[in-house]
Parts: sequence; structure tokens; C-alpha cells
Amino acid sequence: MIYKITLSNSLYGHMMPPEDSYLAEGNIFCVADGITRDPISPKDFTDIPFETALKNYPNPSGARLAADAFCQTFVKSLKSIKVAKQLRSAFSSANSAIAKLNKKGIKKVDYLVNDYFACAAIGGFIAGGKLYWGGVCDCGLAVFGRDGKRKLQTPNWMSPFQQYEKQHLQKADYNFAMPKYRKMIRSEYRNNPQKVYEGKCISYGALTGEKSAEIFMNFGELKLAKGDLIVFYSDGFEATVRHKYFFKTIYQPSDSLADQKFIPFSLSLAKQSPAEYGKERTLIAVVY
Repeated sequence: MIYKITLSNSLYGHMMPPEDSYLAEGNIFCVADGITRDPISPKDFTDIPFETALKNYPNPSGARLAADAFCQTFVKSLKSIKVAKQLRSAFSSANSAIAKLNKKGIKKVDYLVNDYFACAAIGGFIAGGKLYWGGVCDCGLAVFGRDGKRKLQTPNWMSPFQQYEKQHLQKADYNFAMPKYRKMIRSEYRNNPQKVYEGKCISYGALTGEKSAEIFMNFGELKLAKGDLIVFYSDGFEATVRHKYFFKTIYQPSDSLADQKFIPFSLSLAKQSPAEYGKERTLIAVVY
């Protein structure tokens, strides 16, 4: 089984273009999450209802263009050569493709409306009984045995920044709706390995086309057993993949049965907690 699904934002999906992308070809798989853009106007939406700000959301979105560029380039880079070192090259090539996209689409970066088109991503391939994977930012990978026991789940690589932001940046006047704070975060904390606090890098990576993004790419490999479930997912599905009933609902003998079990499960969770389970979300689930 190779099961693929994208679900829109449960609250605002009707107001925003889809920004996730995925591609599965042979034994190559990838998911990319286009990073949310600023509304075209106003720059400061502190006292404006979120729905009002979304009326001016860019459509088409450069975030989706970046996500598509990643997936297409990643798969193309791995079609003929499938060795571990080629995985890093595939990620670098995809980042370069996004750089070309930005050179064409963004005349001058201002880290606001004219921020880099960018995405988070996860991808990998299966060869010789092993899974070779790579990821950046908050997309992830999980592997379960056929008994449902979790063999691997990648960390959310954005967590160090998120924790630092919560503890040190969120002062009395801090508000992400204010342009000065969005600009500060994107210009100072994204793809900046020099941002260190107490000996640890508290920056985060994203595929913006910048060369420094390569420092934040993560890679690994895992030996597989028959019946293992491999899940590539965007961050919208992170909490769902960690849920105790996730494996039971998605581990099915066919795509149609997976739809019947998993979609109601995901929609039910999103209804209970839209912030945790209801963002735009995409996954590819592969039974080895």
C-alpha cells in the first residue's frame, strides 16, 4: 500500500490556496510544506480578524511554488542514482531550484510580503531493504513495525527555536502580527547557524534557496522489516501521527479502506482541536 492524502485547513482552507505538495514515484517519496506567506495588505494585522487578513492572501501562493519545486526536483535527482550520498545532493538541488524561483519571483527581499518563497520538506527512498531519508524544518518521518510499535520518529527540527521564542522573545509587546517581529524572526533566526544561546543553535532551517539552508538539513537511514509502515508527513499531521490510534486507523490492506478509517479519524480530531490537528496536512504512508 502507498496511501497519499492532503486535507485542507479545517477553519481557513476555503480562504487560502493549498500550499502542501507531495510526490511518490517508484520507491522515492517526498512531502513539502510551503511556508505561509504574509497577506498582501495590511502589514500590521494586530487588531484585524484573521479572516479579514486572509482576504488579501496571495493566490497563487509562492509557498506552493516552492513546495512543488522541491518535490519535482527531489524525485528527478534520485531517479537514476539511489545511494545515500545522492540524498543530500537531491536536497541541495531542490534548494537551488527554489533559489531560481526566488530570483525570478522576488526582486528585493523584505522578509514580509516579499519574503523568500520557501518550504519545509521530508523525503527519502527505499533500496536494499533500507530506508534512506532526509528532512528540514518541521516536516517529519515516522516508521512503525507491523505490530504498531514505533521504530522511529524524527524530531521537529523547529522546536529549539520555538522553545527559545516562547521563553525569551515573547515579551509584553511581542506579537507576530506586527511586521517588525515577523521581519526579525525571518531575517535573524532562519537559516542562521550563528544564532546560539547557551551553547545551542536556536535558529531553524527552511528551504529558501539560501546556501545556509544546507546546514539545517538532516539525514539518516533505517533497516526495514516486512510489513513496516513508513510515513512521510507535513507538520499539520505531526500530532496525529503521535496519536495512540493513528497506526490502527491508517494501517489497512488498501487505500480505500485507509480512506474509510483514517479520514473520519483525522476530521474528528480536527473538530476537537483545530489548532493542533486541523492545519493543512499531508502524508504519504507506505507499507514495505
